[in-house]
Amino acid sequence: MTPVTILVVEDEQIVAEDLKQLLAGMGYRVVGTASSGETAIRLARETAPDLVMMDISLGGSMDGTEAAQKIAEFHDAPVIYLTAFADSAIIEKAKVTRPYGYILKPYQEREIRTAIEIALYTHDLNRKVAESEERYRGFVQNFLGIAYRRRADSSPEFFQGAVESISGYTEAELLAGRPAWEDLIHPDDRERVMEQDREIAAMQTGELKRDYRIIRKDGTVTWVHELLRVVPGVGRTLRSVQGAIYDITGQKAAEDALQKMNRELEERVTERTLSLNHQVQFLQQLIDTIPSPVYYKDPGCVYLGCNTAFESYLGIPRARIVGRTDADLLPPELAVLFHEKDRFLLDHRGIQSYQAKFPHADHTTREVLVKKATYHDAEGGIAGFIGVFLDITDRIRAEEQVRKSEQRFRAVVQDQTDMIFRFLPNRTVLFANDAFLAYFKKRSEDVTGYIFRFPVHPDDQAGVDAHFASLTPTHPVGTTEFRCLREGDQAAWQQWITRAFFDERGNVTEYLSVGRDITKQKEIERREREAYQQIEKNMQQFTSLNDQIRNPLSVIVMLAGLGADEHAQKILAQAREINSILDRLDTGWQESEKVRRFLKKHYGIGGEDEGLFGSGPRDHGSAEVRR
Repeated sequence: MTPVTILVVEDEQIVAEDLKQLLAGMGYRVVGTASSGETAIRLARETAPDLVMMDISLGGSMDGTEAAQKIAEFHDAPVIYLTAFADSAIIEKAKVTRPYGYILKPYQEREIRTAIEIALYTHDLNRKVAESEERYRGFVQNFLGIAYRRRADSSPEFFQGAVESISGYTEAELLAGRPAWEDLIHPDDRERVMEQDREIAAMQTGELKRDYRIIRKDGTVTWVHELLRVVPGVGRTLRSVQGAIYDITGQKAAEDALQKMNRELEERVTERTLSLNHQVQFLQQLIDTIPSPVYYKDPGCVYLGCNTAFESYLGIPRARIVGRTDADLLPPELAVLFHEKDRFLLDHRGIQSYQAKFPHADHTTREVLVKKATYHDAEGGIAGFIGVFLDITDRIRAEEQVRKSEQRFRAVVQDQTDMIFRFLPNRTVLFANDAFLAYFKKRSEDVTGYIFRFPVHPDDQAGVDAHFASLTPTHPVGTTEFRCLREGDQAAWQQWITRAFFDERGNVTEYLSVGRDITKQKEIERREREAYQQIEKNMQQFTSLNDQIRNPLSVIVMLAGLGADEHAQKILAQAREINSILDRLDTGWQESEKVRRFLKKHYGIGGEDEGLFGSGPRDHGSAEVRR
């Protein structure tokens, strides 16, 4: 147990030390000694002692009573005064500080111990009483009703709490009988309350609860609820009545409204019951119009009802379905399956869907999709569940045909040497054939389901983007050629024909592309262009040579014609030979021009239709040579 701490305030050093040793011997702990009031205040603030032993007469400007008052302002601790004088004036001055004891010097050890123990005990009692009073004060101040007590002669001893807010009168007015509480009671309730008061007056003990109306000071009527208890007298104490009064006007209004609502509710329930009967008939007619089989069961998996489609599907009339279970109506294996599914749905609530084979009334086995959902009662418990059959036999057959067609399509596609693949607008691959995978050295599992982008040559990327942007719902097919970078940044030419698929809003949903490597074709075209260019160059040179030979030849022939000797005739014979050679060259030029025009017309190779060099070599005097 922690020892009691004591602050000793004594200006005589010897007395202070003696008192300190005496207190320590008694088991107390002295937290400090002070010889002046100022020092005592400082130590009290620093150590917060359980008790202060204060000499009234201290040296300095402050005596013990003043120091005690200063300490009381910030610390609650009992004070025992030490004094060598029993002067009445000193005692009167000390009483103002409410000390817990006086010890006259010289003192005895027994006096010290007794004074300390009584001071500590009394201080603890006072503290508890103060706390109790504070709690009671807070309760009364925040009490929403009126607390009162009446004496044995029924006169009021006190009214506390919400007196004025409930009655409109102050506590003082009611205690003075202006007016008396009985005068506030509504005339229609007064006789009943007065009769109860007479019964209470005859009681020695007991309790009573009652409701009645009072007329407030402002003339309004307020309902109150009164709880009272007769308290028997003890010893010379006379019997009394204690009670509490609460404003229940709002509660009474709510009760009246509730009663009115109950009456209206009963009327509505009657009307609603009749309406529900009509609705049940309507709902039965409604579900009978649903073409799919519909049924509903209770939590025990017993059929409660169904529509006519369900009757037709089972080939059993509704009267023989209602009140029975699947075990009574279906083949054993199917009944077990349905029962297991039903119990799972009831245990987990919500919606259930599964596929099953069902024997139709026409003796065929149908594929059905069973969908069920629980429904609940007003308390939130499962009241049952409703189910519907969706006959998907035709859909499954169609899906099987589609699967077979897809398999055939894939087989055909895989056999193609062209690269084929399908992909989404974000370039996620849906399918790629073997030729595509082999060309790009990929595996199907590395491509399918992943985004694949062609390693397009940077100079061709804009053209590829323009190709895809050009595809529209009215022109969904397009062709493009571009260079694709392969291993070692080697460029390979590819040609792709792309088909875009659109939804009803015109958005692309999928692409199908068929492509081939046209690098060799591009190389052949390059060589053709180079060959043609060489031909054009040769023809240009031939034309120039033709002009260079024919012009001088014409002059030679003309000069040789002026002579008649044998030498001139030989010159003319050689000129005619040269002219014959040039004629054959002209014929070759004409044939080359035909080839050039053919290439231009059918393959788009070459320049303008008239050729790069006009209509052919010019004839420079071949007639003169022949003469």
